[in-house]
Amino acid sequence: MVHITGESGEWLQPLDKASDIEVPGPLGSTWVHIEGNRVHIQSSPCPNQTCVAAGDVYALNQWVACLPNTVFVRIEGEENSGDGLDAAVY
Repeated sequence: MVHITGESGEWLQPLDKASDIEVPGPLGSTWVHIEGNRVHIQSSPCPNQTCVAAGDVYALNQWVACLPNTVFVRIEGEENSGDGLDAAVY
């Protein structure tokens, strides 16, 4: 699930269902886009656009935020059974 919090409330959306969510904040609307089991901040009225440049998050407990507009997006759910890779060295 994608857990989105903003100044005006909270949203829970499935990660596997495409959607666009408008999150009002003190600077204006931040748009969160979910598609293909990934989520990212598509646009925001913040001056530095770091949240947009952060790109997609897709794994449990990953997050992206627009601090100036008080929007926080996090992937939540249950832990994997342990069959996934949690670290890699090159």
